[in-house]
Amino acid sequence: MAISREVALARFAAFVKRALREARDRGMTDQDIQRVTGVGQSTFHRWQKGDGTNLPTINKVRTFCDGLEIPLRPALIALGMDDTREPTPEPPLDPDLHRLARILRDPNVREDEKQAIRHTVRMLARAARPESEPEPEQAE
Repeated sequence: MAISREVALARFAAFVKRALREARDRGMTDQDIQRVTGVGQSTFHRWQKGDGTNLPTINKVRTFCDGLEIPLRPALIALGMDDTREPTPEPPLDPDLHRLARILRDPNVREDEKQAIRHTVRMLARAARPESEPEPEQAE
């Protein structure tokens, strides 16, 4: 299963934010970034916000990465593609997570038990998440 366009745009936005922050930490201005990458300021600002309806082209992403002297592969991974623009399939779901998903979908399992599972999974996810990674929105 390929990642959705929305997920790809959000992951690429995080990649671009990090790349721009690192470039600015090296003393580059937006004009410098535009000059060395050939990518317009409005484009890379749109990328970092995750705006747009289409994924960026590989050539434009490649020139952005080359100009900033950063590896292309993390950008392509964020977009869920490789150099041929083929989506990268998601890895298979861990058997334990698959079992939890079945339990959470089972109409015969009490709602309080499902809530306990969700709560435990959220706590485990928080404990495993690096501090720099933002917490996802919780839907209940």
